[in-house]
Amino acid sequence: MSAQLPDATRIGRASGAKAPEFQELYDFDAAALSLTSAVFPYDSKIHRAHVVMLAEQEILTREEADRILNGLAAADERARTDASLRTYLPYEAALKREIGSVAGKMHIGRSRNDLANAGNRMFLRDQLLRTIEAVIGLRTAVVSKAADHLDTVMVVYTQRKQAQPITLGHYLMAISESLGKSLDRFRELYPRINQCPLGAAATAGTGWPLDRDRTAALLGFDGLVVNSIEGVAGWDHVAEFAFDNAVFLSGLSRLASEIQLWSSDEYQMADLDSSFAGTSSIMPQKKNPDSLERSRKAAFAAMGPLVGILTSLNGIEYQYSAARVELEPRSLDAMIAATHAMTGVVRTLHPNREQMLRYAAENYATMTDLSDMLVRQVGIDYREAHEIVARVVMAAIDRGIKANQIGLDLVQEAAMAQIGQAIEVSASDIADALDPVQNVARRKGKGMPAPDSVRSAIDDAHMSLRIDLAWLDDARTRLTSADATLDAAVAAMIA
Repeated sequence: MSAQLPDATRIGRASGAKAPEFQELYDFDAAALSLTSAVFPYDSKIHRAHVVMLAEQEILTREEADRILNGLAAADERARTDASLRTYLPYEAALKREIGSVAGKMHIGRSRNDLANAGNRMFLRDQLLRTIEAVIGLRTAVVSKAADHLDTVMVVYTQRKQAQPITLGHYLMAISESLGKSLDRFRELYPRINQCPLGAAATAGTGWPLDRDRTAALLGFDGLVVNSIEGVAGWDHVAEFAFDNAVFLSGLSRLASEIQLWSSDEYQMADLDSSFAGTSSIMPQKKNPDSLERSRKAAFAAMGPLVGILTSLNGIEYQYSAARVELEPRSLDAMIAATHAMTGVVRTLHPNREQMLRYAAENYATMTDLSDMLVRQVGIDYREAHEIVARVVMAAIDRGIKANQIGLDLVQEAAMAQIGQAIEVSASDIADALDPVQNVARRKGKGMPAPDSVRSAIDDAHMSLRIDLAWLDDARTRLTSADATLDAAVAAMIA
């Protein structure tokens, strides 16, 4: 009797263990919270900070603050098992059952409008930090892989046609640069999200002498949404987060699509690690790129929230409205899962160096350098050189001659047909122009594929990553410090 499989989906060519980052693409959906449940812990912090501030402003007595703060712990405990208590009015009713009518004083000087917006901003800022951490991890994996492949010559494609020789390291550093821009966008968004709307109340503020700055500081906000209308009507930070996610994920999807193309049976330029691949239930030869396709699916789904949010804002006036579409935890979890999966895919990818070099040598990607050589050696203009080489390529294709087999006779034949005379070039000039390794070596300007140029880009990326990691650590440290300050303030109010 055969032993029971620990994972019945891991059969055939995917019979090994599934990578945890790959499994996350399957698990995130079932684990996703509703937005109400996701925001509830932040609402609980807001209640405490607001009560502390009210007592410090002598709007509440210390005794009233003490009773409310003690009651909040019991109400929170009930809400952990009863999801209906995670919205404000049922929660307030539960608090009243615990401590009596004094519970109603917790709501002095605020509304569900500014409360909801504040909790949502706190949730989003943590999700933003989580996103930044994941993207840093992906960029780190990309840069590390690039460093391993400074000399892995391959063809870069344009319009799905082979274009010119580069290296895999150079390609990956293009992805790194794109990820760097996404990190810039996410970091730049953080201070716009991390503004406190509390004190805006329903929309016109309040006559109570609130200390808005104190509440903001207790909750780790960097500052205020100053205008009371903007405090409850503003939603551009939500749209911006959705936009930044869509831009980032579109790049992630393009990378996944390219790797899927490379790993196809026809290209055979790279192979997915088995821990990030699936198989067919009927076709035993299949090694399916499931991690890539599921990551791409997450990217496609990111467009929905962006369009929904922008459409909802276009359909309402500039005021608080429950018609606004929100950024749901599920869409954010999908993005994080896809980012983690692609990080693992890149880290474990198996490039086929020999196949990559063979394509670069045989399939006419070196023709630009052949044209450049004719301009340098013969002194003709580039358009004439371009047409001579085009004739070379057409003749080579017709005769079944691969690029690295093109010789002097074929070039002279094309020159005679194009300009009516032979040209002064040697067989060694042509061989050098058609060598993909030399094609790469000649491109040593900043941002180009020569190994030293890519090495310089890697150094720059490492510096950027250090800056991003330091920024992330500082942001989290400030939030941790604010939590400690709030805990101390609450403890000081409780008898």
